Amino acid sequence: MKTYMKPFLIASVAMLALLSSGCSEAQSQTQSVDAVADQTVTSSENAAQIDAPQKIAEANWDIVAEGSHIQFTAQQEGQDFTGSFTEFTGDIAFDPDAPETGRVEISIPLGSVDAGSRDRNSTLPAKVWFSVKKFPTAIFISDQILRDGDGYLAKGNLTLKGKSAPVDLPFTLSVEGNHAVMNGAVTIDRTTWNVGSDPWNTDEWVSTGVKLNIQVTANRAK
Repeated sequence: MKTYMKPFLIASVAMLALLSSGCSEAQSQTQSVDAVADQTVTSSENAAQIDAPQKIAEANWDIVAEGSHIQFTAQQEGQDFTGSFTEFTGDIAFDPDAPETGRVEISIPLGSVDAGSRDRNSTLPAKVWFSVKKFPTAIFISDQILRDGDGYLAKGNLTLKGKSAPVDLPFTLSVEGNHAVMNGAVTIDRTTWNVGSDPWNTDEWVSTGVKLNIQVTANRAK
């Protein structure tokens, strides 16, 4: 009896050990699959967070004409002159504490130009300069506004005379309650937009560099 039981017991123990090993391996594989699944979900969630678009604020400021201006300064035959656009409109969405959510769109009727003299006022709307009949409006759009030292930087595009080109506008902002005043200045090259075509596309008669001085006064929209 003992002689027959011994091989049977050895075989039984071996079988149990084999079954135990198989169960452990299966459990390990299940845990590995679950871990991979968890990692995939986490990676997908992170990717979704990275790919999520930055929320743009809604327009929340109304421009006040009084106290707002778009001025330009250039030289004609070596002499400085200053002009302005007497009309412009815009949509402004801006939170000083979260400038990256901001967006600005300013429209300027080019026929409203006042360059400080009758001769310039009659010349600038012509085809060689603004070509107002074909391109009546200039538009500046920025949806990338950043902190810049004590102020801000609006990185945008100016569309003028049918051409769009980048313009970075540094500006400061003063806010008191529901009232805000923005001041900015930048120098642009008018020939980038073909303003003043041949023979006026050099500095010989009129400077190609034009300094823009911008002030926008606005009240928080109700």
